[in-house]
Amino acid sequence: MTLISKEFEDYCTENHYAPNTIARNIRFIKTVCRHAKFNGIETSHQLDNIKTKYHKTDTIYLTNEELEILSNSNLEKEYLENAKDWLLISCYIGQRVSDFMRFKKDWIRYEKNKMGELKPLIEFTQIKTSKKMTVPLSPKIVDILNKRNGEFPRTISDQKYNRYIKEVCRIAGLTQLIEGSKKAETVPGNKIYRKGKGTYEKWELVSSHIGRRSFATNNYGNIPTSYLTYITGHTTEAMFLNYIGKSNKDIAMELTSYF
Repeated sequence: MTLISKEFEDYCTENHYAPNTIARNIRFIKTVCRHAKFNGIETSHQLDNIKTKYHKTDTIYLTNEELEILSNSNLEKEYLENAKDWLLISCYIGQRVSDFMRFKKDWIRYEKNKMGELKPLIEFTQIKTSKKMTVPLSPKIVDILNKRNGEFPRTISDQKYNRYIKEVCRIAGLTQLIEGSKKAETVPGNKIYRKGKGTYEKWELVSSHIGRRSFATNNYGNIPTSYLTYITGHTTEAMFLNYIGKSNKDIAMELTSYF
């Protein structure tokens, strides 16, 4: 690794960027440099010697059994019931919080499938990618909407949502000990968080991102991967499989059922 690359990595580490975020940023910079080289701009001969690698991340998700427990949990406070329904919706639709928290009743339309059955679809444009999406609504989501005369739950801020769904999962009894990382404290003077790795009760590791990961993990093997990547927004199957924590060995073992 070159000196400048090492200094950049050290800077990111000191400012508490995750290892995979650092690796991704270095790869972006290399891509820009290669594009510059292609267009005749002189670049360092050491560019190709800069190597990065992704680290395996914790794949924390809610199983279908845990989703059923959450669905049947009794919450005395309305704001927790509201957050719980958003959490369930996120796990059944696989979208980022910046997208699903904007959902509205009038974004839903019905179309007939090949069987001639009317099925609900929701149309929206993803905030992060600007991609126009049409995604089917599962019967479980429809059941949640029917509780509110077809309306989605009340919109809440990302900060409150993250805090409330932890409380929802704690009350529901998701207290088994698992390995993972959680945001432990705010660095004074800025919005960077230190992440503490260790053993925690599962509810402590729940955040807004868990819905998208739960959708991907629970449906892998049941829905064609090409359909899942369309919904989650992963550009390649390899990225998707890494996202849900599937190793080459895991894939090979699953393939054995076909031989």
